[in-house]
Amino acid sequence: MTNEKERTDSFSTPCVSANTASITGIVDYVSWYRDEPLLKFAQPGVAIHQRPDIALTEFIDTNVKVVISENKYCTECGKKTESSPCPDCAGEPPYTSCVMCPTIHCDYMNCPYPDYKQRSCSHTHVVYFVTTDRVKVGITRESRARRRWAEQGASHAIPIARAPNRKAAGIIETALSTKWSHRRHHRWYQPMDDSVQRLVDDTLSAIDLIPKQLRPCFLWEDASEEVVRDAVVELPSVESSSLEGGLVPSDCMMNAGETREGRVLGIRGRLIATDGFVINLNTYSGHVITLETNDPFFEDADLRVKVDSERSSQDIDPDREDVLISEEVTA
Repeated sequence: MTNEKERTDSFSTPCVSANTASITGIVDYVSWYRDEPLLKFAQPGVAIHQRPDIALTEFIDTNVKVVISENKYCTECGKKTESSPCPDCAGEPPYTSCVMCPTIHCDYMNCPYPDYKQRSCSHTHVVYFVTTDRVKVGITRESRARRRWAEQGASHAIPIARAPNRKAAGIIETALSTKWSHRRHHRWYQPMDDSVQRLVDDTLSAIDLIPKQLRPCFLWEDASEEVVRDAVVELPSVESSSLEGGLVPSDCMMNAGETREGRVLGIRGRLIATDGFVINLNTYSGHVITLETNDPFFEDADLRVKVDSERSSQDIDPDREDVLISEEVTA
C-alpha cells in the first residue's frame, strides 16, 4: 500500500527554488488559454481550474534542464500507479468508455452519470478538421473549440458540423474517420504547405460520409469554396525566431527517468522542442518534473492553489480528450 506521507509529499504545491531558476512538481497536462500554453500541475482534491500552472512561453530561447522521474502517480487521488488515472479513478467520468468512445458506449437516454451528462455531454459539440502534417477529424464542446485545436498542436482548423450532444458528434466523427484519421501525432512535425486548401476541399466533401439522419448538423451544405475558406482558423505558433520552417535540429523524444538539456525552440500543443530533444508533456502526466534554467524567470510566478472565476467556467467542465488519450498509439 502506498505510504500516506509519500503520497502527500509528492503532491505538495509545486516548489520554486530559492534562486527562482527551477521548479519541481507533478505533471498534470498542458492547456492552452488565450493562445498561451500552460503546464498544469496535479493537485488531488483540487478542482482543475484551481490547479497551479506555469506559462510555457517563458521558456522560448532559454536553455533548460529537464528531469523526468520514473515513478508515476495518479493525478486524481495521488496513489503511486503504473497508469494515470489509476484503475480506481478511471471508473468515473471523464475517464469512462462512454466519454472516450461515445459512438459505441454512450447510452445517452439512460446515462448512469446524469450530473456529468448535464455538465458536459449534453452541451453543443462540434466536429472539426485540423491540420498538422495531415488532416485529422475530432470532436469537442463548441465553447472550447479554439483551445482544443491549439492543444492538439494544429496549424489550422475548421468546424464542419454542429451536434446537439457528444453522442451525436461521436457518430459523425466515427463516420468521417473511415477517411480521415482521428488519431494524433505525438512527435514534432513539419506543417503541411497547403493546409487551408486541404481543409476547404475536405470540408466540402465531408457531407457524403455523414449519416443521413445527422446531415442537418453539417455546417457547409451549398456553401461556396470562398465562404469555407474564410471560416478556416489559423492557430497560434509559439516558436523561436531561429526555428526556420518549423523544423527542429533533433526530434529525439525524451523518456521517463532521463535528464536532458537544451535550448527551447518551440511549443506545439503539448510538445516542447529544444535543439537537442523533444518532450511530450502529456505523455508524462503523473510523473515528477523538474525544470531548471540559468535565468530567474519564475520570480513573478504564483503557484499557490487559487480560484480564477473567469477561467473556471471553461476549465471546470472537463472536456479533456488531451489527457484521456495522451498515450494512444499513433495511427
